[in-house]
Amino acid sequence: MQEIKLPHLAPIRFAQEVLMKEEKMARVSLAFGTPPSLAMMVEAAAQSSAAFRLNDSDNAYLVSIKGVKLHQNPTQENLVAEIVDAHRLDMMRYVEFQIFEQETCVASGTLVIAVH
Repeated sequence: MQEIKLPHLAPIRFAQEVLMKEEKMARVSLAFGTPPSLAMMVEAAAQSSAAFRLNDSDNAYLVSIKGVKLHQNPTQENLVAEIVDAHRLDMMRYVEFQIFEQETCVASGTLVIAVH
């Protein structure tokens, strides 16, 4: 496991560590302190995209969210994000995400991230 490097601090730092990483997919542990809202899970997915950073000097900004769905309200405060680096175009990344509570997908969607 590898700690995820972010400028965020509590209480808005949700992504904790990279549990598993392959070339285009990663799983990241999330900690919220309370069962999260959909907005908190979207922010956690955006933070989790830092697993694909090429270097520590990259800054990333959430540009757009698409197709976000709440499948069911989570009851736990510790979840796992599965993110897929679906497409890159210059400095833009399309990241698909699913948030899991144990084996159940509670939220999913696509993020557009600008990297500078």
